[in-house]
Parts: sequence; C-alpha cells; structure tokens
Amino acid sequence: MSREPIGPVRALSSGVLLICAGLLAVVVAGAPPPSRDLLARISDTAARRHAVTYSSSREYRLVNQRFGKTATVKIRMTSRAGEGKQFTVIERSGSTRLIGLIEKIIESEAESSRPAVSEQHEIGPGNYDARVTGTETIGGRECWVVNLAPKNKTKYTVTGRAWVDQASFGIVRLDATTAASLSVWVGSPHIVEDFTQIGGIWLPDHLKSVSSTLLLGTSELEIRYTDYHVEQR
Repeated sequence: MSREPIGPVRALSSGVLLICAGLLAVVVAGAPPPSRDLLARISDTAARRHAVTYSSSREYRLVNQRFGKTATVKIRMTSRAGEGKQFTVIERSGSTRLIGLIEKIIESEAESSRPAVSEQHEIGPGNYDARVTGTETIGGRECWVVNLAPKNKTKYTVTGRAWVDQASFGIVRLDATTAASLSVWVGSPHIVEDFTQIGGIWLPDHLKSVSSTLLLGTSELEIRYTDYHVEQR
C-alpha cells in the first residue's frame, strides 16, 4: 500500500512545487506580448505624446568629411496637439550649403509631424511588422529588442531595431535606416536615436545619423535636444 509523504518529505515536495510555480510566473510575466499587440502598445505611447503640447531647444550640427565643411543651426521647436511641429530658427553658422540641407531636414520633419501624414508612418501595427529578438538593459531600463520592418517603404519609415521599455512601452533607442532615400543629397541615412521620459511621455534626447552619397560623400548629423517644457494635461 502506497503512503503519502510525511513530515520533512511533504514539506520539501510542497517547497519544490512553490519554487517551480514562482519561476513559471516570472517567465510568463517577462514574456513579450504578441508582435501586433506590442506594436499597438508602442503606438498608444506615441499617441500620448501627440496629445500634449510641448517645446524644446535643438542644436543641429552637420559635418561633411569630403569637403571639410560644417554647419550649425539652433532652433526652438513647439509641437501642438492636433497640429504637429513648428520650428523657429534662432541661429545659423557655417557652410551655407550645409545650412540649407539642415533646413530641408527640418522642413521634412515639420511635414511628417502633421496628423494626416504621421499616421501613415508612426510605428504601429498598421505600418510595421515586428519581431522580438531578445532583451537588453538600456539606461537602466529593461527593454525588449524588436526588429522593425515597414509595410511600405517611404522616406518617413525605417528598417532596423528598437529597444522598447517593458514597463511603459516607450521606445528607448532606435537604430535604423530610412526605408527610402530622403534626397540625392542625403540618401538613406543610418540613424541612432535615444529617447528620455519627461512628464510621463517619451521624447527624443539625442540623435546621430551618418549618410553617404555620390554628390557629398560622407556626412554626419548630430541633434541635441534640451530645455523641454511639457504642458500639463
């Protein structure tokens, strides 16, 4: 006749079961959501940014290696809910041609921020396919590493990787290439952009991009974002 485990044996068996259950809960809790759900959460996080008005100062610095030229443009940017971004140039210095290129980049960003345009390229299930490839800690935040593939290749969509904060579903870092050429001068730059959370929304903190074209050779653009002000909702 079989006997039930008693005393220390029963306690040990119960302890093992509890440990196994705890480990299973950790694994399930840390599992990423399905790709479409993950993209939807990323889109929701971006929507919270679009729903508020915020402003910042920016410094654009463009360096062209072939001709040894540089240019710097300082601006004030304001993003208004339901309208998009507006840019005011504060200061220009350096190569006239490179200043012109920076201002075209600014014009392109202003255009892409308009609600009717931004909904066509925002990272979300309607515009992208995604695949989670692992996890990594960025800036002290536990992130899912996500491969992004645009459903339509345009100058506003990108191909590459995003590091997505597991707690808030905000993009912490983006390492990607534009899916289509921006222009004959800029081509399809490789972009690395870091983001920071301010006032509960995720905003760009630093961007560096490198492009190479037959006309200009290699150019490096760096954008620094400072002095954010987020209006209270």
